[in-house]
Amino acid sequence: MNETYAVITGGAGHIGQEVCKQLARSGTHLAVLDKNKELGMEFAAKLKSDFKTEAFFLDADLMAPATFTEVASILKTRFGRIDFIVNNAAYYDDTPGWGVPFEEEGYEAWMKVMRVNLLAPFFLVQNLVPLMKGSSCGSIVNVGSIYGMVGPDHGLYAGTDMTNPAAYAASKGGLLALTKWLSTVLAPEIRVNTVTPGGVERGQVEVFKERYLARTPLKRMATETDVANTIYFLLSTASSYMTGQNLVVDGGWTVW
Repeated sequence: MNETYAVITGGAGHIGQEVCKQLARSGTHLAVLDKNKELGMEFAAKLKSDFKTEAFFLDADLMAPATFTEVASILKTRFGRIDFIVNNAAYYDDTPGWGVPFEEEGYEAWMKVMRVNLLAPFFLVQNLVPLMKGSSCGSIVNVGSIYGMVGPDHGLYAGTDMTNPAAYAASKGGLLALTKWLSTVLAPEIRVNTVTPGGVERGQVEVFKERYLARTPLKRMATETDVANTIYFLLSTASSYMTGQNLVVDGGWTVW
């Protein structure tokens, strides 16, 4: 992929960084959107230095409706065209009513999750589609979760401080539906697909990992590279006849 332009939300996060590096390696110019300004600026500078491609950071509050028109205006000036969008950002915070038992989940926490995980992908795409009209390889990838497909096994979390909020599952289930909807509305010029990761190894407590691996046919958790490889595939022309699809990267977790 040469002389292409991409926008990645949550671009300074674990999966986001791997996606950015994959794209930069192929010569794609990058807009890295994230709420972590210090990390985002540092990472964008490193991309530019390491891969000799254009990369810049955008401090993006995906809960603010004005963000989407602002981002579109900046990208029109900086790039003039967009070929790829990766909706990777996901809400995780210490808001009261988040990461708590079912009985304690709060309305405001739900609204924040929906605004970042579901509304932001829609409104970002809505505002950037005019910049994608000139692309010959327009592709959008939304990053889902296995918990947008199946219910959680709460036994995995027993005795740990890990949680599985309903709001997160509902937002990711909605993102799957949004992918299918957008894929028909934006066709044939722009393809829209979902990548759904299973659990990603990030130093979770041993008891959780043991339980998780016991339920996973491939007997390991995912890496950021596993997920980024699949996202890159769906952005590339190797998947040019695919749209509206959900590629599950879970080591077989959802098989049974």
